[in-house]
Amino acid sequence: MDIGVEERRVAIEVIATLVKIKHVMADLILKPAGIPPEIYRSLLYRRDPSTGWTLSKRQIAPLIVEAVEDRPDCAGAIRAIVEIAANWSSFHLASDEYAARATVQKAREVLDTIEVMAAREAKQRELGRKEEIARMEREKAELFRKQSSLLLMMFDELVSAGDAQRRGYHLQELLNLTYNLYEIPVYKSFTRNQGGEQIDGAFKLDGWHYLVECRWREKLADIRQLERPN
Repeated sequence: MDIGVEERRVAIEVIATLVKIKHVMADLILKPAGIPPEIYRSLLYRRDPSTGWTLSKRQIAPLIVEAVEDRPDCAGAIRAIVEIAANWSSFHLASDEYAARATVQKAREVLDTIEVMAAREAKQRELGRKEEIARMEREKAELFRKQSSLLLMMFDELVSAGDAQRRGYHLQELLNLTYNLYEIPVYKSFTRNQGGEQIDGAFKLDGWHYLVECRWREKLADIRQLERPN
C-alpha cells in the first residue's frame, strides 16, 4: 500500500462526503486541519464554465487536496484531515450517512496502517542502531587486538636489542603506549625532591597513584627497592 496515495484518496472522500454544507465542512474539517482559507475559499462557490453550475464537493475535493500538496506550509494537512475523519461522529451532517461511515472506517484503517508502518520503521531503526553498535564494538575489539599484538612485537624487539640505554628509553615509551591502550591516565616523567629525583612516570588506577621507574634487570626487584609514597 502506498500510504501517501491512500491518504490522498481518503482526504478527498472526507471533503466530499462527511458534511453536506460546504462552509460547514470548511469550518469542521479544513480549518482544523490547518488549511489556509485562501486555498479553499474561492473553490467553495466556483462554477463550472460549461454549465454555470456551482461545483460539487466531489469536484472541488481533489482541487483542494492538490492545492494543499503544492503548499510547503501545509505539510501534514492531508494527514490531519484523515485523523479528523477517523474520530468523526457527526454523521447527521452528511447527505449520505452510509457513505460517510464508510469514509470514516477507511480513515481509521489508513491510520492503523500508518501506526503499524511507523512501529515497524522504529523497530528497524532500533535494530540498525544495535547492529551499528555491535559493528563498532567488533571494530574496537579488533583494533585492540592488533594494537596489543604490535606492543608485544615491540617488546620482543627491545628484548633482543643490544643497547641497554636504548632499551630503557624505549621501554618507557612502550609503557606509555600500553597505558593509552588500556585508557589508564598517565603522568609523564617528572622530577621531585627539588629536582634531585627523576621519576620516569606515574599512573592512576582504581583511585591509587603509582610511580613508575623503567629499568631492565636481570633479576626481579625485591620489596626493599619498591617505595610506597605517603
